[in-house]
Amino acid sequence: MKDKVATLEQAVALVSDGDVVALQNMATQAAPMALVRELIRQRKRGIGLVVLVGGMAVDWLATAGVIDRLIGAAVTMEQFGLCQQYRRAVEGGRVRVEELSESLLNARLGAGARNLPFLPTRGALGTDLIALNPDNLQLIEDPFGGDTVLACRALVPDVALVHAHRADRYGNVQYEPTAIWPDIAIMPKAAKRVLVTVEEIVDTDVLRRNPDRTILPGFTVDAVVEVPYGAHPTSFFPNYGYDAVFHRRWTEVARDDARAKDFIDRYVLAPINQQEYLHAAGGAAALQRIADWEEGA
Repeated sequence: MKDKVATLEQAVALVSDGDVVALQNMATQAAPMALVRELIRQRKRGIGLVVLVGGMAVDWLATAGVIDRLIGAAVTMEQFGLCQQYRRAVEGGRVRVEELSESLLNARLGAGARNLPFLPTRGALGTDLIALNPDNLQLIEDPFGGDTVLACRALVPDVALVHAHRADRYGNVQYEPTAIWPDIAIMPKAAKRVLVTVEEIVDTDVLRRNPDRTILPGFTVDAVVEVPYGAHPTSFFPNYGYDAVFHRRWTEVARDDARAKDFIDRYVLAPINQQEYLHAAGGAAALQRIADWEEGA
């Protein structure tokens, strides 16, 4: 079996300018933030981002000029407000948006994961999304005599970025059961390449104790990187909650381009590793706060 252990630098080097990159997360939950920061540090450009519900990661990538298009259902930081830098990039024409509902995006990714040209759904019938996406959504007749359905063209990202609970060195990846458990592997299964950060790399025998939690087998994964707290400042159930203090710190500066770029310089570009980043983000006190799932001040 091939050893898949890599550094963040080596993993993100597998992403090319112009790639379509799928980001596995839900707003303030489970974003592969260590990989996102490395995309910014390596100054990737022309990236097309795929998200179900994007959050701070999208805002940072827009601030740094990494992305120029987005395919997704929503971009929000939930109770922390709008993603202001992303909004400004869209309004200014720097980021083009292909808006889909979650059901449509899951259908497109599902077709890609199954090596099918499309999957049908009824999820968007009667909406304007069909007219807004003529290249990827088409009404078709049911060949078995039923009602008209919507064909959703396969979406095959070049790369998927994922944060998980654990993996072995061969790239077998496990998740603890979560609220998004059923859909957790749709993006990486559709993608050509898969980069995974994990809270810990463990021996294969540890994974064998709960084989049902192995969501991605090693042959689907290109690189695995051990990055404790790799989803910070988003949450990663059941290990830790989101860092409310850090989210608010970002929202305080995100409306101002200069202050937003200074934030990226301080928290993304300056730290040379995950330990330095966590220290800059609040150190032991911040980690204790999110471990206790506290909202903070």
